[in-house]
Amino acid sequence: MSVRILHGDCRDVLKTLPDASVQCCVTSPPYWGGLRDYGHDGQLGMEREPAEYVGTMVDVFRDVRRVLLPTGTLWLNVGDVYAASGKGGGGNRGDRKAWETVAGRNGFRMPPPGFKMKDLTLVAFALADALRRDGWYLRSTIIWRKPSAVEPTRLDRPAVSHEYLFLLSVAERYYARPPAEVWWSHSVWDIRSDSDGNHPAAMPAELARRCLIVGCPEGGTALDPFHGYGTVGMVADRLQRSCIGIELNPTYADMASRRITGDAPLFAEVACSATAIGRERSASGSTPAPCSIAPTNRAGQWT
Repeated sequence: MSVRILHGDCRDVLKTLPDASVQCCVTSPPYWGGLRDYGHDGQLGMEREPAEYVGTMVDVFRDVRRVLLPTGTLWLNVGDVYAASGKGGGGNRGDRKAWETVAGRNGFRMPPPGFKMKDLTLVAFALADALRRDGWYLRSTIIWRKPSAVEPTRLDRPAVSHEYLFLLSVAERYYARPPAEVWWSHSVWDIRSDSDGNHPAAMPAELARRCLIVGCPEGGTALDPFHGYGTVGMVADRLQRSCIGIELNPTYADMASRRITGDAPLFAEVACSATAIGRERSASGSTPAPCSIAPTNRAGQWT
């Protein structure tokens, strides 16, 4: 088994991957609205309107569908977003104290055309439906329920404490291995964060584990086009699956390499450093070698 981390824009890197070469895709793309700054120009999620974000993501996942086997699945973790936010976008919202600190750093984002102040955009469902209309089979909506809210208590609505996980497939019939675990009998999954603070939106290992044991057979290959801190690659390695991860930010690509190696110090070794592909190509135009983690022998973990 191996983990490869490809540094570059996923819109370019995906084009270098062969057709029908991976079993499943487990990923969490940047959410719309610039909720988090991943520290790189050209990052997705900064589009002015939800519709533009959805269109960009449909293009990305159309290439993912090409790379997946005909029996492949996509496990897409995405959260909903409010139309207006104090987390960036320019402008201001008067002198209201609720936004003083954040607005001073990032500016206040006013709602895009067609949305009102305080509107929930439903961008997560707009994306899921757009993928369905683009040819994906939309099979399930799973609620990832967190033990505590991800925002302060609000006076006029409940605080948000969940995200969505959409299961989509390439075809009507697809690979899925039902586990003998209680959570498979429910569409609400209680999973707590295990973030160590090194990445602003690291996927919990347990969330990645559940997707991989169902959607990717042992010895198969998973894909994560928004690899970030490397959770999907790390968990795939634990489960005797291979993984191809794509990451735009070279700092996160390097952190992911070190994290996966540190998770299996006796089994994995970083063979080379992550280098750029696509929009980050060298002046010569040649495609550099990806960062790869040597084959591992991890039988017995998480079985």
